[in-house]
Amino acid sequence: MKISHRDIGGTGFTLLGSKLLEALATPTWRWISAPLLRAVLFFPAILLCFGFASGGLATAATQNAVAPDATPHIAQVQPSEVKPGSRLTLTIDGERFAEGAYVSFSDPAIRVLSTRRLSDTRLEVDVAVGDKAQPESVRLYVANPAGTAGESSFAIVLSPASPVASSSSGAKAPEISAIDPAHVSPGSKVNIKVTGKRFAKGAKVAFGNPGIRVLGTEFKKSTRLVAQIEVAPDAPTGETSLFVVNPDESEVEAGFEVSAGSSSKSKSNDQTAATGATTPAATQRFSVINLGDAISIFQNPNKPKGELILSGGKLTYQEGGKDVFVAGRGDIREIAPNLLFSINTGTFHIILNSGKTYNFVAASLMPSETASIVTALQHAFQ
Repeated sequence: MKISHRDIGGTGFTLLGSKLLEALATPTWRWISAPLLRAVLFFPAILLCFGFASGGLATAATQNAVAPDATPHIAQVQPSEVKPGSRLTLTIDGERFAEGAYVSFSDPAIRVLSTRRLSDTRLEVDVAVGDKAQPESVRLYVANPAGTAGESSFAIVLSPASPVASSSSGAKAPEISAIDPAHVSPGSKVNIKVTGKRFAKGAKVAFGNPGIRVLGTEFKKSTRLVAQIEVAPDAPTGETSLFVVNPDESEVEAGFEVSAGSSSKSKSNDQTAATGATTPAATQRFSVINLGDAISIFQNPNKPKGELILSGGKLTYQEGGKDVFVAGRGDIREIAPNLLFSINTGTFHIILNSGKTYNFVAASLMPSETASIVTALQHAFQ
């Protein structure tokens, strides 16, 4: 008997279907098919979820990728006013907040203790307000590492119903006896050692100069704090103030200076000056990677790390605690970024008058930090 294609399409497939159903009904096939069926059913769902997750991560990464030279926009600040003697956390909403964005105020009575970037649209800022701050309207600024600042209105208010106690003059207020260094240059990144007494755990260091950003304050003991700071290349030069603020809002103020020169004498606060004590000359240390004769770290990722030390008008490069070179102003021919077809490679070179050339990059591999190092060295040896 011949079976046509048309018969296969009708009766033939019906018979084939019934035989297949019988086979699927056997215990052996049920044991095999159960996990297979689950895989067939759930695998597309897993892929779908993974697609949504990866798409969300990609979207989030795209949203967070803000150029360091972008201009931030501030949409809202909560709260938008503070009282003298207070210490609180502000939430700033907006857009184009890049990694390393920092906050400052037009009135130095408001000190920024720390800034946290939650996303490209939100920052959290811990601030402390001086006891003697006067009620007034001020400006709040958000600046990206290499861009112009966005600004918003802010206010210092005095509530008659809530008088503020002057805690900084009490017996438990902290005291500062020395600051090392008490002088920094624009574009530098240094550790500041603050010596005194009655420093409480959680104490913060802040500055009156809006160009000084505090990256962190480390509590060593009740008589010593170490603050890591970054000074903007365009930070205002001149006398300013350093503050230590305890968690109970008690604080103390001391003199500090931002100077474009490399040989300015270190300064101390009034108490240190009164006793005739002085602090050591400013020393700046920069953690770098020595690229040798190559300007691309990708040619050899195992290049040695070292430190460039700027002190006493001399520049020292050390590896493993040993001096590689020590150069004064007359020993250095050039300090400049490395350019490739007029594009900054994110590295820099130091050429000595002896003809020896050294290529470096910041140990963090961050172009903004490399640029800060170059600016600081150029200021010191211009």
